[in-house]
Amino acid sequence: MQSRDHVTSSERAPTAGAKVRVGILGCSDIARRKFIPALAQAKGAVLRGIASRDPAQAAATWPNLPVEPVGYGELLADPQIQLVYLSPPNHLHEEFVLRALQAGKHVICEKPLGLSLASVRKMLACAEKRGLLLFENLMYLHHPQHAAVKEIIDGDAIGTVRTVRSVFTFPAPAVGNFRLDPARGGGAFHDLARYAVGTAWFFLKGAWRSFRGYALDQNDLNVAIHGTALTTAGEIFSCSLAFGQPYESSYEIVGEEGSIRVDRAYTTPPEMANRIRVISGGKDISFTVPPADHFRLMIEDVCTMVLGGGDFTAARERNLQLASMAEQMRKGCHHEELRR
Repeated sequence: MQSRDHVTSSERAPTAGAKVRVGILGCSDIARRKFIPALAQAKGAVLRGIASRDPAQAAATWPNLPVEPVGYGELLADPQIQLVYLSPPNHLHEEFVLRALQAGKHVICEKPLGLSLASVRKMLACAEKRGLLLFENLMYLHHPQHAAVKEIIDGDAIGTVRTVRSVFTFPAPAVGNFRLDPARGGGAFHDLARYAVGTAWFFLKGAWRSFRGYALDQNDLNVAIHGTALTTAGEIFSCSLAFGQPYESSYEIVGEEGSIRVDRAYTTPPEMANRIRVISGGKDISFTVPPADHFRLMIEDVCTMVLGGGDFTAARERNLQLASMAEQMRKGCHHEELRR
């Protein structure tokens, strides 16, 4: 695999003071709680529109939205909007990504970008044809704690990496949440797999040779994935992803001479200074990373790419690799009905 440094599209610096005009499609929980506050603080971006399936209801339900909601079509037709952030239920991602790209907009799409590798390829082909950026929102990778972990690894403090373990579990979503509806792209695999494959993509040197695991289902809904992959570099990657379990969000990297553990790895609050636990040659060299808003940093990185212009090859390749790994995970799992 290639270097996992942050994706950048161009060496050309954007014009000082330039801002990308952003529209938000979908008044989702993550848009309201995370994206909108981060956008308000982000350099190089300015909010120009919010779209809802029912603009009047959205305005009444969330009276503190920073702009008056409009319909989806009106937002996509707005020539002032350059970049659209999409966070509808998973089964609608392909439809709205294609609509946004065909309207000439760059796109940030919430994970998973698509429900299959074929879907992701279709969207990427559309973006490439139009010279537009399509960016899957693995916001957590923009937190500086992960770059700090990579520096520890690259400095050979823990020796050759042999194992990477990723865990993301949380209590079952509330009744009515689309995550509990298979027809809307719900389930633990679609909701959580990108966190695990993103971790593997960022830290492992080899490509996955195989993935084997168990997918636990309940009433046709996938509620857990537990599995292991072997890479071409002889590394072992394992993951546990589940609904209906106590909250855990962590990864651990084990080398021949030490280990690194990061808790709250995927949902680090913007006000939280996170402790990175590092054991090197039997010595504790743990350290703390200052607070950072990974949503804000993601928005700024994307806007830098858009303002830099032109070559979005690295982002396209990342999207494709993540989708390919997720497809390996899906196909490599044996399904079992969860028994109570």
